[in-house]
Amino acid sequence: MRRRLVRPAVVATFGVLALASGAACTSSPAAPVAKGRTTPGRGPTAAPTPEPKPLVVGTVFDHTTLDPARQFDRSGSMLTHALYETLTTLDPDDPTKVVPGMAEYTLSPEGRWLTLRLRKNLVFSDGTPVTTDDVLFTLQRARGLSGPAASVLGTVSGVKVDDRTFTLSSPGSNFALPAILANPAFGILNATAVKSHGGTIGPGDEAGAYLSEHSAGSGPYVIQSVRGTSEVRLAANPMWSGPTPAFPEVVVRNLDAREQLADIGSGGADVVLDLSPTQAAAATGRPQGSAVTVTTMRSSTLVYLALGHDKKLNAWTANPDFAEAVRRGLDREALGRAAPGSAPAAGLIPAGIVGSLEDLTLNPPSASTDGSGTPGTGPTGTGPAGTGPAGSGTPRPTSPAPSSTPSGTGTTATPGGILTTGPDGIPTPVVTLPLVPERDLVAARAALRRSGYAGQPIPLSYADDLPIQGIPTSTLAMAVRDQLAQVGIKVRLNPAPAAEALAAYRGGRSAFSLWGWSPDYPDPENYLAFAPGELVGSRAGWARGTDVLVDDVTEAARASVGDNREGAYAAWQLVMNERSPFVPLLQPATRFVSGDRVKVLPGNPVWTVDLARIS
Repeated sequence: MRRRLVRPAVVATFGVLALASGAACTSSPAAPVAKGRTTPGRGPTAAPTPEPKPLVVGTVFDHTTLDPARQFDRSGSMLTHALYETLTTLDPDDPTKVVPGMAEYTLSPEGRWLTLRLRKNLVFSDGTPVTTDDVLFTLQRARGLSGPAASVLGTVSGVKVDDRTFTLSSPGSNFALPAILANPAFGILNATAVKSHGGTIGPGDEAGAYLSEHSAGSGPYVIQSVRGTSEVRLAANPMWSGPTPAFPEVVVRNLDAREQLADIGSGGADVVLDLSPTQAAAATGRPQGSAVTVTTMRSSTLVYLALGHDKKLNAWTANPDFAEAVRRGLDREALGRAAPGSAPAAGLIPAGIVGSLEDLTLNPPSASTDGSGTPGTGPTGTGPAGTGPAGSGTPRPTSPAPSSTPSGTGTTATPGGILTTGPDGIPTPVVTLPLVPERDLVAARAALRRSGYAGQPIPLSYADDLPIQGIPTSTLAMAVRDQLAQVGIKVRLNPAPAAEALAAYRGGRSAFSLWGWSPDYPDPENYLAFAPGELVGSRAGWARGTDVLVDDVTEAARASVGDNREGAYAAWQLVMNERSPFVPLLQPATRFVSGDRVKVLPGNPVWTVDLARIS
């Protein structure tokens, strides 16, 4: 929804909040249903229909808190989405589309101002009305905590108009803001309740412990109990005014994949989220227990390798020639066979999101790949003869692309297509083919020789207890090790528990690591986190200013508007494929396995499944 925006008068700024008063939030479950009773003169009333048994969901916990602003993890997002409403949300039928949540919104044509108006009669689970003050406190607190949520929100500031109306503004165009606000990390908090339990703006905030065991939101569920790291029990929110959840109680258990397989087969769980393709097939073939259903869909998750850019951490992963040897030496098609249901990744942005190289509409260029001006005769998306099956959707480049920086004007072939470089020196795609970079052992070994590498062991770090869309990370890590051994790189597997591996990676202490990235919001701007100096780029020790060309195409993508965004983000990926410390590998499928009590299982790329809509 984009209309002309009339800037409202300033009533209060983001930094000066007049919080509405209200009682502290409770986390009590819904009141019990009354039993059958006798009414004078009418006889006994019919007993109400018994409530169903709790819905039991098994998954691997990767969250360490249920404070929405502090969690940015798969299991944490699923739970906080059930506990908190957000200003916007994603269309259940098409999660690439943003729709109003708690508020209707209008985005200004240039993308710098977002005006929102809360729905009438919104209340938190303790009955306190939701106001603009709660919204502004929530967003300001998220920024003050300086974690991933703050990084995603960026420099957005807020202005109060009245108790239901406010504006959010950005210094430049921010067309992704409506999608950003749908992330569960920005679930709106009962400001009075949170402040009464130590909540504040900045590093002095102490409400995290409270919010990990009590909910302070307006979502369909509230926290009933938390059993350490093993179980979270939710109960229906008695003040919820939306569609009544089919299951008044939900139990989410921390189970590894083997436990999930056993529980779904025996009927001990209704839904499990982390089975591998082999385990999912085994679940459907088990004679005991209830019947099960496997729901498979394309995920928006990216599996990638990160090479540390800090020479002090590891001189080899920081070496550009070594990084090229890794990129050229991997066979993504073979990795996909090791992870059934996965598609090779052409770039950092997965298929289904604007700017994806796989989805880019092809436009034949007027210039050839050598800039001679001869009309191009290359492939147009159906697969070039002799380089792959026609119509396969994964045509192959016939030769490796140059790794030198484009200069002046003209066109340059890359593993992803063709870049044209204008007078400003910033490359943009004339034609981008849906190409997955082909393995080239000759080029990989040549790059390795140039690096001076002499067989030193390179530790590959990963979380061995945290599957990526059900694919065991150890399976992928061993496949990467074996492929790079053929190049001449000696990879030593370095598995660790998820909490330990994540802490090292997020702290910039992993020189070579394997991870999955699921979108925080379905917009290509989210993937600029991989750029120099941004959230993921910083984890690899890649600072802004390290590569001027990458900085330029990053800013060009960030500033792109409307129909230009697709090409700008495609160009960014092509350059990142050649020059970044990240190697895109796979886009896996999502598999959910459910028992016979579950008929509808709504998946989502950001919060995995919508617990309140399971029926």
